[in-house]
Amino acid sequence: MIVGPLAAGAAAVAVARRRGASTPVPRRRHVVTVYKPLAELEATQLPGSLREIADRVEIGLAAAPGGRGTEISVRVPDGSPVSDGEVRRALRETRSLIEAGDVLLLSGPATTEPTLLNRPLQAATQHGREGGLL
Repeated sequence: MIVGPLAAGAAAVAVARRRGASTPVPRRRHVVTVYKPLAELEATQLPGSLREIADRVEIGLAAAPGGRGTEISVRVPDGSPVSDGEVRRALRETRSLIEAGDVLLLSGPATTEPTLLNRPLQAATQHGREGGLL
């Protein structure tokens, strides 16, 4: 008896669902490299918003390959209320504070009037610091 492609596809989907349901998706580890020696960062407390969420996440420091500074890694443990967006924002701000001494943020009124055509740009600007590249 020859099994039709539809039956084979349904069987594959069922197996994939069973496998996916049994293994939970692990939380991501976020890593950023800062151009500051590891010894300097270990001697001081991390600045900015990373310090504010430090009690709810796991933070690791390691020397970056090739003597290029320090890698700061953050993992959100299961059950923590901290979102990936908060971690990414905290890492971005902390890197800026360590390397430049300040966090550059948009300030002041917008230079354009809100219109229907620029609404996607407004949404991207408003939520842009949550994700994307560190």
